[in-house]
Amino acid sequence: MIRNMAGDLQAHGRILVVEDEEDMRENLQRILATAGYEVKLARDGADAISVLQTCECDLVLTDLLMPRMGGLELLGEIRRLGRSLPVVFLTALGSRAAFTKAMDLGAVGFVTKPFQANSLLEAIREVFDRP
Repeated sequence: MIRNMAGDLQAHGRILVVEDEEDMRENLQRILATAGYEVKLARDGADAISVLQTCECDLVLTDLLMPRMGGLELLGEIRRLGRSLPVVFLTALGSRAAFTKAMDLGAVGFVTKPFQANSLLEAIREVFDRP
């Protein structure tokens, strides 16, 4: 954490947001950027893999269900590429099987839609605060 000019604690870190709904993607970008995170955006898992090839990210925040490549497939591909990035899932529709598979692949958390900005930021802070 760093302090801004007013002395308030500001977050830091690079987050890749993977969300197929444009309004939600922009809302997530606004929330995270306001909290002090550097944000990269992708429309789906396939776009996310392209982004990850060109930039370093500290965390992936991804929707579970998306066209072309969903969140579970993205997490599997990230692991296949040997990346140990923490991945947090956003989902409105989650099954117990999807949750179990995500955790088996190394997901570090889930945030249920709709969410409050504070609960999203708290989930992300917990990931960054882990040793």
